[in-house]
Amino acid sequence: MAEVRVSKLAANIVGTLLTILFCIAGVLFAHMLPRYVPFAEWHVIPFLVSLIILLPVHEALHALGLRVFAHVAWRHIKFGVMWRPLMPYCHCKVSIPVGAYRRMVLLPLWVTGTATVAALLVIPTDGLGVLAGVTVAACVGDVWMVAKLNPFPDELLV
Repeated sequence: MAEVRVSKLAANIVGTLLTILFCIAGVLFAHMLPRYVPFAEWHVIPFLVSLIILLPVHEALHALGLRVFAHVAWRHIKFGVMWRPLMPYCHCKVSIPVGAYRRMVLLPLWVTGTATVAALLVIPTDGLGVLAGVTVAACVGDVWMVAKLNPFPDELLV
C-alpha cells in the first residue's frame, strides 16, 4: 500500500500562477491569429457564463470518466466543494484501477481544454484566450495527480 497526496495549498498556488500564465499566453496567441477580434464590453457576459458552466462540466466529466473507464455506479460518485481551498471535486467512494483513474482524471483536459482552444482558433478573442487558459489551468491538479501516479502499474487500485 502506498499513499499519494497533493497539497491543496501547493495546488492552489501553482494553479493560480499557471492560470495567470496560461491566460496571458491565450490572449497573446489570440492576438497572433489572422482573424483576431479586439476586446468588446459584451465579450464579458459570454465569458462569465462560459466559466460558470465549465466549472461543473469539468467535475461532471470526471464522473463520466468514472462511469466509462472504471464502470463505477452513480451511487459511488460524490460531488462537492472544499470551501477553504475553493476546490470543487468529484469523489469516487470505491477503489478503481490506476489506469482507469489516469484516463478519468485527464478527461476534462481532453474535452474542455481541446474545445476552448479549438474555439479560440475559430474565434480569436481575448475572452476565449482567457477561457482557454482557465480551462487548461483548471486541470493542473489533475495532471499533478497523474504525474504522482506514474510509477504505479495500471492494475493497482487507487
